[in-house]
Amino acid sequence: MELLESIKEMVLPLIEQNDCYLDDIEYVKDNNEMYLRIYIEKNEGYLDMDTCVAVSELISDKLDETDPIKDEYILEVSSPGIEKPLKTFEQVQKSVGEYVYAKFKNPKAGLCEVEGYLKSVDNQELEFEYLVKNIKKKIIVNYDNIQFIRLAVKF
Repeated sequence: MELLESIKEMVLPLIEQNDCYLDDIEYVKDNNEMYLRIYIEKNEGYLDMDTCVAVSELISDKLDETDPIKDEYILEVSSPGIEKPLKTFEQVQKSVGEYVYAKFKNPKAGLCEVEGYLKSVDNQELEFEYLVKNIKKKIIVNYDNIQFIRLAVKF
């Protein structure tokens, strides 16, 4: 984790100067290759390819200069995507009003998962609104009971 923290400190100013913020950073092995993945979002509006490329080039130059990772790796700078996982409680709080998918650790009201709108977050209680046969239903689930939550696309 120390490595990611030092990389984060290096790249944050580069991301911020492009009116973006750091959504997540990970250093993982995938298909026998090491990847440094840096996920960014625009502060306002949507992340476009030109901004992503500009930030990627700045980060690549900075990493070449400082060389924090001695082994070979592939740098990926991208948006976390339309169905991005909400990895922290703060990300969940910022997603009130969004359409989400959540999987529970333990069933709640007979449900193991829910897809619908995150209506509110009060302390550790998340209120979801979802449809069953075109009838609006609500369920409140404690954040500790959330195994996985992500933004979702409504069809």
